[in-house]
Amino acid sequence: MLLGVTSTAPPTGEARPRVLVILDDADTRKELHELLESEAYEVISVGDTDEVFRLAAEFEPDIIIVDVDLPSHSGFEICGELRASDLQHQTPIMLAGKTIDEDTIARSLFAGADDYIVPTRKLEVRARIRVQLRNKRYRDALARVRSERDSLRRDLRVDALTGVLNRRSLEAAIHTHLSARERFAVLFGDIDHFKSINDRFGHDVGDTVLKAVAEMLKQGIRPGDAVGRYGGEEFVLVISGAGPESARLVAERHRKTIEGIDFSGVGPKQVTLSIGVAVFEPETTDEGLEDLLRRADLALYQAKAAGRNCVVMAPPISMPSPALDAVRPPPSPRPLPLEPRPSSVPEPRRARRARP
Repeated sequence: MLLGVTSTAPPTGEARPRVLVILDDADTRKELHELLESEAYEVISVGDTDEVFRLAAEFEPDIIIVDVDLPSHSGFEICGELRASDLQHQTPIMLAGKTIDEDTIARSLFAGADDYIVPTRKLEVRARIRVQLRNKRYRDALARVRSERDSLRRDLRVDALTGVLNRRSLEAAIHTHLSARERFAVLFGDIDHFKSINDRFGHDVGDTVLKAVAEMLKQGIRPGDAVGRYGGEEFVLVISGAGPESARLVAERHRKTIEGIDFSGVGPKQVTLSIGVAVFEPETTDEGLEDLLRRADLALYQAKAAGRNCVVMAPPISMPSPALDAVRPPPSPRPLPLEPRPSSVPEPRRARRARP
């Protein structure tokens, strides 16, 4: 125990911390090696830098200690190169020297070191190494939490089978375009005769077809576009900035791509896709998500009715015309009627009914 300081060693059952030591002086290196082993660390110590990067990659140390006065290379340079490498980007690096002076410590920190030690100050070395290991455990735990968080976020956004966006994420992408009032197109695609594929070849083959179609659709979109599985064998693509003609060409390209996939090794020789296309024109329409998807779905239904494996464009819609009262000037108010004046002229007599 270090002067009553509570140990920060990992709990029993965890792997022993690994320390890689690069020190030029053999006696100092041996003493530090023995000191670290007495702390139950797994240690590799070398006297040169020829195999530093190979050892760092294979040994995967939890801490690297580098001599600042190596004969062949500057310890500051080795520290900077290790810090810049992908493998050691998060690994604590401690530079070691024989003396403590402000300039050396500052250069060590500027080179990317997490700390500076004097190997002969054994009590201090133990404490500083334990602190760096503790900090690394905290960083590793935080990285795991972030990874799990990102995985959960991905699960909420992505269809588990195909790896493309799920329905909720697709609708969110469409809402984003609608809110921005920018032109875009929705391509509603459906795999033709998919039920017969499941019935004839089994659901495993059906899943393989779904994943292959999703992957080809995903590879065929641009940055800023989106593709997702809307449900069952239905896929939706959101194409940014597309007008009617460009949307039709994009849909036709995707249709031909799916038609060209060879599934003969797993089941059906060929799979085709029917696509309905609806374009949102912010200048001429004020439709919402449901209306836009309904137009694309109706176009898809027409593509199915037309023989499948084709693209059908939904007809454009226009904003409702404003009411006439909204464009005409308001009528001028009529004058109030005057009170009738009494008349001195007698009322005419009613004509008598003619007798029969």
